[in-house]
Amino acid sequence: MEERIERHIYQYVEAELRNYKTYKKLIEEYDKELLYTGAKSGLSKDPSGRFSQGQTGDPTHSEAVRVITNNNRVKRYKDIIKCIEDTLEELSPEDRKLVELKYFQGWLTDFGVIRELHIGRTKYFKDKRRIVCKIALRMRLT
Repeated sequence: MEERIERHIYQYVEAELRNYKTYKKLIEEYDKELLYTGAKSGLSKDPSGRFSQGQTGDPTHSEAVRVITNNNRVKRYKDIIKCIEDTLEELSPEDRKLVELKYFQGWLTDFGVIRELHIGRTKYFKDKRRIVCKIALRMRLT
């Protein structure tokens, strides 16, 4: 039974796979920021010391909003990374290699990956669709 997902979900999962390494780096930088500077890093002021438009004059409130926003963003990134990594653990070494070449290295086209893996075009696209569907299912998108 082949899993079918809507096109926009498929494209979303592929985009998240391409962003995987960036998300990991952003989380690492965020964790370093929290470790070394705590929650009070860089209030939202411009160099003249005035607050930007649409911002409150209370620096504590501004900082709290920034921290909450960053925490929510990082939590989302961590959830996506967890879904991808959980799915990768279940895949065969060949399927993991496909994901690595196509999404994590990012410089190979579909046909470059096909050549690198020495597989047929039909098998490649079928495997890629199956992997993306598994990740979408793990992300609770289907």
